[in-house]
Amino acid sequence: MVKNQKRDSTFLNPEEVTAMLRVPDRRTLQGKRDYALLLTMLGSGLRSAELCALDVGHVENYRSQSVLVVNGKGGKVRRVPLHPEASEAIRAYWRAEGRNGDDPHEPIFQTLGKHGPHKVRRLTYKAIRHLIARTRRVALIRRRVTPHTLRHTFAVSLLDQGVDLRTVQDLMGHSSITTTQAYLHTSDEKKLAAVNALTFGS
Repeated sequence: MVKNQKRDSTFLNPEEVTAMLRVPDRRTLQGKRDYALLLTMLGSGLRSAELCALDVGHVENYRSQSVLVVNGKGGKVRRVPLHPEASEAIRAYWRAEGRNGDDPHEPIFQTLGKHGPHKVRRLTYKAIRHLIARTRRVALIRRRVTPHTLRHTFAVSLLDQGVDLRTVQDLMGHSSITTTQAYLHTSDEKKLAAVNALTFGS
């Protein structure tokens, strides 16, 4: 198995997702931000670069639900529904930060700007990777968890729910459905493991 295939086979199970989401202290500004960020990644499957580039103006409403207008690879734009819990978490984070979401050019997620002379600015990939790694350690998850792990978890969760490949492809922003099919194989492996774990009385 090549290195990229090994990386792509990693996803979180429901217990690990719960453990990760319990880590942020939502009584604090940082906790509110981190919780909103984790929910957004788990509920949208965005690439790190796509998440970093999100501005307030990229959030639109469709049938009373928030939708993210995402600038993906190769300049390809796609619309990804934002889970209601993630939407509320983002707005709770904004309120705690003193923002009302009126400036379309503001980044959705930004640094706290509370350490010395550092200014508030857009979160970087490095910051997101560090946030996820720290959350994984506190959640006592032993294996490596990266931003791609959360993206993969989103895809596998959809396939486990019976969502068709074409819809998953559109949500993930894959140019080829062959890329999406790799997640289907992982989903099948997960189902095989579940069935093989069954025990019957002798």
